[in-house]
Amino acid sequence: PSLLLFTNSQPIKMIWFIILLIPGLTSGDTCSCRTPNQYELLCCNPDNLGNVVRINGNDNRQKYIICPSTLLTQCQQLSLCSDVLVRNPSASSGYYDVNLSNGSVITVYCDMDGDNCDGEGGWIRVAQLNMSEPGATCPPGLTLQNYNNIDHSLCGRSSYGCNSTFFSTYGLNYTKVCGKVRGYQFGHIDAFGTGTNNIDSEYVDGISITYGSNPRQHIWTYAGGYSEFQNGGRNCPCNNGSSVVVPNFVGNDYYCESGPGQSRILYVDDILWDGQQCNGIESTCCTTPNMPWFLKTLNEETNGDIELRDCSNVRLTSEETPLDIIEIYIK
Repeated sequence: PSLLLFTNSQPIKMIWFIILLIPGLTSGDTCSCRTPNQYELLCCNPDNLGNVVRINGNDNRQKYIICPSTLLTQCQQLSLCSDVLVRNPSASSGYYDVNLSNGSVITVYCDMDGDNCDGEGGWIRVAQLNMSEPGATCPPGLTLQNYNNIDHSLCGRSSYGCNSTFFSTYGLNYTKVCGKVRGYQFGHIDAFGTGTNNIDSEYVDGISITYGSNPRQHIWTYAGGYSEFQNGGRNCPCNNGSSVVVPNFVGNDYYCESGPGQSRILYVDDILWDGQQCNGIESTCCTTPNMPWFLKTLNEETNGDIELRDCSNVRLTSEETPLDIIEIYIK
């Protein structure tokens, strides 16, 4: 039978002992249903393995569910952080094992709050970098850079044009991307005034985040402008009174900030894209309260890896937007 009921009548109260043996939910089977039942919600929680869980029924009688000592197969078959939330709505942010389509299991970090994204959980972290942490190194494709006025190394280009690094999405499908980048201005960076309007070239002095190829598909751009006190072709298009035209493939999906000057020094006191110290005509560039975090809903579902490029149209010794923080999530 699918339900075994045992009762123990006592003079004062009635206690119901319930053991739920759900058909198709034994340790060797899989679950074809998408919405978990009460048994799954309780017994897919590792804290309840091998324990008797007491709940209150709709009739206000105490009921008991006996969970097995090992995880059921349907508990293990998680392919997204959102699957974890479906099975356990109170799941906290942390590391979880998820199954890939090829049968392998990987451990990923799941953001179950989404406070910096859409306010909902189920986000999978695919990139994390903080160069101020001990032992941090630049991801492949970006080069370690050292400046004499900052206490940690930064990551950026090694040559003219764009240098790329890729972050695997593990072949998982997603339609939303959320993340942040923190960078700095070195020299006279030119925002979108690089002289090209091609997503596959150095269309920006700054950071380009895309997926796919031939052509790349735009996610977000972090542009660095020439000055926060000037307008012109090399400054941020979001500056008050600017006439700079943003490439069509970028649209409104960008942040742009500038440092206070154009000398060949690293401006560490005015961090780019943090929405702070937006002086002069640049104040209109910092009206988004969630900066430096971005949220992008794609026009399609994809499983493509995410590419981050540090770009400029001139040599490294003249201008650069090196970065020290990267954090990217998909859902």
